[in-house]
Amino acid sequence: NRESLTEEVCSIRRRMMDVDEEVVDETQLSNKEEGNVDWKKALPENAGGVCDISNQACWTLSSCKTDGFGIHQLLEENVDQYWQSDGPQPHTVTIEFPKKTDISFLLLYLDYKTDESYTPSKVVVHLGSSILDMDEGLAVMFSEPVGWQVIDVRSNGRPARAFVLQLHVVQNHQNGRDTHIRQMKVVGPARTRFDTDVRSLLATGVDASNIPAAFTSSRMAFFSSVR
Repeated sequence: NRESLTEEVCSIRRRMMDVDEEVVDETQLSNKEEGNVDWKKALPENAGGVCDISNQACWTLSSCKTDGFGIHQLLEENVDQYWQSDGPQPHTVTIEFPKKTDISFLLLYLDYKTDESYTPSKVVVHLGSSILDMDEGLAVMFSEPVGWQVIDVRSNGRPARAFVLQLHVVQNHQNGRDTHIRQMKVVGPARTRFDTDVRSLLATGVDASNIPAAFTSSRMAFFSSVR
């Protein structure tokens, strides 16, 4: 059910945040990278400095096929695996951040050649302050896509700011019912608006001791605000 899926992915996110404190087996890392595809090459030229912020959020699926087709596969750095929905349309992926977050792009890895009627042909991306307060959404169409599909949620080159991003898969190719997404990432600016604002304040002569500090680790940043 949805509650257990949310609990599972929150646990995944906490483990991902802890990775910098663990000794990673080099063999496992190299095997993982073999299935990964460089998503940064798919970004537009004006993307600027960016970073993957997917592991800062809790992810919830509207449904998934059991036994290896859920959140683990959607977030794994391996495009040979995938999330498969198991329910009525629209299929949704809800991504909730612990604080208001700068978001530039949503990336989906789709493979029409392999997945055919399971491949999304129309999605809608919603942003908001909560799942009960979302915007009208950005509709995006795909025609037999293969590879990384980039959805730009910026406005005039500036990142959107939101607590929640929600993807709705509203239509598949060939009127397919369930959907496959082989990988999904949320990407934000490498330098947040906080960093830019601090630089501006320092340039005006404001004492640095009067500027509140920002957490630099994702683990601590998770607790930087209360909703």
